[in-house]
Amino acid sequence: MTIKEVEQILGIPRATVRFYEKEGLIEPKRAENGYRDYSQTDVIRLKKILILRKIGLSVNDISDIFDGAKTMLEVLGENIVTLQKQIDELSGAKNLSCKMLKDKVEIASFDADMYWRIIDEEEKKGNSFIDITKDIIHMEKKIVTSYFSWTSVDGEVYDSFPKFILNVVIATVIVGCIVCLTRGSWNIKNFFSGITVIMSIILVEAVLSVPLYFLGKKYTWIRENRNKALIITGLIICVVLLIFKIF
Repeated sequence: MTIKEVEQILGIPRATVRFYEKEGLIEPKRAENGYRDYSQTDVIRLKKILILRKIGLSVNDISDIFDGAKTMLEVLGENIVTLQKQIDELSGAKNLSCKMLKDKVEIASFDADMYWRIIDEEEKKGNSFIDITKDIIHMEKKIVTSYFSWTSVDGEVYDSFPKFILNVVIATVIVGCIVCLTRGSWNIKNFFSGITVIMSIILVEAVLSVPLYFLGKKYTWIRENRNKALIITGLIICVVLLIFKIF
């Protein structure tokens, strides 16, 4: 059957079918015309996948079950523990929300210290609230991504972007002239070698910024002296490369 027929049977968009195929959960055969030919077995397998996804199993969990890396009962047991944790978190958040609603709190006047103590006391008792570590992980991903782009963690173009481009152009011209003087020949090929050098420096800076960011969370000096740390790290790498080249 065609993917359109699968859509109609299962009530899901073809993008979902394609996604599970890309993840290796289904492998429909190809007809002579090159189009996918979904069998009844594929449809049954998709139904199983959708059921497992609806009860909270991840794509990786489902893949492990089909591959035999984990048993169905093992994954279901783990899923129940995860779901119970989510229920506890939602229950704690709901109860506190109800109390705040009953207290008729307003953002400008509500007693933050009191509610902070309530959360602290409840967590010490073993009760849970919404896990906000995901916010931290999400922000760290944005920070790391910003090192490889022209935007800040908020997705805004850096205010210093025009100045940065000007500095890159000036540096490229200077390095290009140095390369030409060193090689004793003034030509476009030598001059544009400066671009390669500058781009390499920018790439190295971006790559080094990632581990330095995480080290900066542990070591105050690195966090407060990022540029110095970058230069020192770069020099150490250069020395190591020179040693390897010599010996």
